[in-house]
Amino acid sequence: MSIVIPSVARPCVVGLTALLLSGCLSVSTSSTGGDATRDGQGFVARRDERVRIGAFTRIDAVAVSRRFLYAASGGGIAVYDRWQERWMPPLTRDAGFLESQLSVLAGDPIEDALWIGVPGGVVIYRPDTEQLQRTAVVGIPDVIAFDRSGTGDALVRSGGTWTRVSRIGMATPSGPPSAATLVIPPTLETLMRQYPQLRTANAAWLQRPLPNRPLPRLAVVSGAAAPERASEVWLGTDRFGLYRVDPVSFTSRHVPYGLREPGVGALAPALDGVWAAGLGLIEGDAEGGVTFTTSDLQRWRWIDGTIARPLTGRAVAMASRANRLWIAYVGALVRVFTDGAQDVKGWSTLDGLADARTLAVAPAGDGAYVATMRGVQFVSDSIPEGVRNRRDAVADERAPSRPRAVGPVLLPDVPVEALQLIGDTLWAGTPAGLIGIAGPRQSATRIRPSLPSRRPVRALAWSDTALIAATGDGIFQMHPRRDVPAVRLDALSTTSVGAVTRVAIDPRAIAVAGTDGVLVQSRRTGALRLLSASQLPGPVLDIVAQGGWWWLGTPQGLVRLARDGDGLPR
Repeated sequence: MSIVIPSVARPCVVGLTALLLSGCLSVSTSSTGGDATRDGQGFVARRDERVRIGAFTRIDAVAVSRRFLYAASGGGIAVYDRWQERWMPPLTRDAGFLESQLSVLAGDPIEDALWIGVPGGVVIYRPDTEQLQRTAVVGIPDVIAFDRSGTGDALVRSGGTWTRVSRIGMATPSGPPSAATLVIPPTLETLMRQYPQLRTANAAWLQRPLPNRPLPRLAVVSGAAAPERASEVWLGTDRFGLYRVDPVSFTSRHVPYGLREPGVGALAPALDGVWAAGLGLIEGDAEGGVTFTTSDLQRWRWIDGTIARPLTGRAVAMASRANRLWIAYVGALVRVFTDGAQDVKGWSTLDGLADARTLAVAPAGDGAYVATMRGVQFVSDSIPEGVRNRRDAVADERAPSRPRAVGPVLLPDVPVEALQLIGDTLWAGTPAGLIGIAGPRQSATRIRPSLPSRRPVRALAWSDTALIAATGDGIFQMHPRRDVPAVRLDALSTTSVGAVTRVAIDPRAIAVAGTDGVLVQSRRTGALRLLSASQLPGPVLDIVAQGGWWWLGTPQGLVRLARDGDGLPR
């Protein structure tokens, strides 16, 4: 991994498609924190109950106050509690921001606050109280410094003129201040002068990628230092997020946060969190990848593609089993090991797939069933005979002559939009209805399902004894192991969510996701909860129920929603 340090650094001044505050927000003083927001149905939710996370691979600006770290990117402003080593809900447009240009960030040296320069104003954000305060100034701020004389006011330069801004938001014109009276938060340029070793391309604090990964050119584009300890420097890079660096001991720690790439096309549950795959919205030579986060949004992992198989493009479906992720991309099926060397392997039409347009995937043992526009096939991921272990298999996978284990086509020339494996039966959603295939890897016998025929099935989900099927005009529930008629769930109207993209079910609730929102019904009480598109950041492309949370994949990022006792989103 090589490092490129810009020869001319613009101190704390960055171009960023970010967020401009449109007005002050209400403040919640409860012990749990978070702003309280009310939706169109009268429900009230705190910010920590509805959190949207964007991509934080490029960090355009970094600032540090006494306790908190702030990192700005196209996904918003991440807030990190350095004392407790805990991430707080980020500042995004969902908190009342509009897209605009963020011109400068400054960590307050006196109190735990962030000062944000935006066109025509300065915004003060206090994480402890979730308070946002705006003061108007003329022009676009390019420097924010602080008066060391005792008042602690901020001195803001914009358009060549200075304005004194008090901590209660009063702004008065000011003459040019004396440098001796100012506390100026260090910028990337001053950090480079203070620690010349940070310019060294082969510095010991650089973290190197796995052996089978490409060596990207990583540029440091932002930086800040902790006010109370010289050994704590935070650097923002152009494509690999945030690093905490000790420039004295030449050590570093990668501190990933947020998504590896903007937008979420597919989700898969994990034991203590969720996996998210992207929509292929990356630009230029930026790397794509998959992201893991724990349910509390505190631990994040990024897995990048290999040189032979980059994880780029739009993910349309994903499933997890043991230490494997199976991802249906537009044009290929990809398997990712989530442990060890994080091996990545792919299959396309060159390897025997009937069609490159993959639509769904269902793991099974040492492989997975993949649905395409021309039928279903089983893809084996077992270690080939004669290969001693997985390490040898990884090395052997690089040889293009190794045959791929792709099975015969089931349902030839039939577009299959959804798959669900239950026991030894594979259920397939097709334009002609729901088709069950018993023993798909042996006898492959079709089963006549109890779902009414001639209804295109677009999504399937399974939990305990219930199989849920979404058709073009309704949601049906059936027992796949009993020959009983399917029941139409009339309360779950598909018209309220637009075109159905996914269904989800667990013992507590059933959810239907679509282009116009999400509709959830409690399985215990029958209560309904609708989140329309106006309450969510765009259409919902995937949905997962995991413990006390609903996870939504949208073009604007990953959304986590808290659930109540009936399983409904709060």
